[in-house]
Amino acid sequence: MNTRRAQILDAAAVLIGRQGYSATSIDDVIKESRLSGKSHFYHYFRSKEELGFEVLDRQFERFAERGLAILREPMIDPMERLSLFIDSLVAAHAARGCHGGSPFGTLAAEMADAHEGFRLRIAQVFVRWASQIQSLLWEARPQLLDDVDAVRLSRFIIAALEGGLMMSRVKRDIVVMEGIALDLKRFIVMHLREPNAVPHPSAGV
Repeated sequence: MNTRRAQILDAAAVLIGRQGYSATSIDDVIKESRLSGKSHFYHYFRSKEELGFEVLDRQFERFAERGLAILREPMIDPMERLSLFIDSLVAAHAARGCHGGSPFGTLAAEMADAHEGFRLRIAQVFVRWASQIQSLLWEARPQLLDDVDAVRLSRFIIAALEGGLMMSRVKRDIVVMEGIALDLKRFIVMHLREPNAVPHPSAGV
C-alpha cells in the first residue's frame, strides 16, 4: 500500500476511535495526516465514506493478522488457543488503560442504524471474526459435547468480549473485563466432554 495512503488511513482510524465517524471531518483527517489540502485527500479517496470503509477493512485485517493469529497456531491445543486469545484481548485493553475498546463494536453502535453501507460491512467483520472461532471449534469437535452449535457459540464468545470491552471502557476498570473473561472461559468449559482436559479458566486472567 502507498505510504501516504496508509498514513491517511491510520490518522483517520485514530480520529474515528477518539471521536466517532460522524464527528470526524475530512478537514480533521487532513490536519491529522498533515496533508497539504483537500485536493491531496481526494487524490487518494473519493469521499469520506470510502475512507471510512477502508479504515474498517484495514482495522480488521490487522486484527486478523495479529489478534486472531493465536487461533490458528497449530502447535497449541485448540481450546488453549481460545483461552490465550481471550487473555490477549484483556491484556491489550489493560495496556490502553481501558480506553478505545473495540473499533468494530464502537463503530457498530454509532453507525448500524444510521448508515446501511457501514451496517453491512460491520456485519461482515463479525461474520469473518466468528468464522475463525468456528474453525477452531470444529477443529476441537472431539473435545466438545455432541450438541454444541459452533456457530452460536462463536457468536456468544464475540458478544461477551465486545460487551466486556464496552463495559470496562465505560467504568475505566479492567477488573470488569477480567471478570467477564473469566466467566466466559467457565461458560466455554461447560461445553467440553472433559472440562479438566484444558487449563483452569482462571489461568491468565
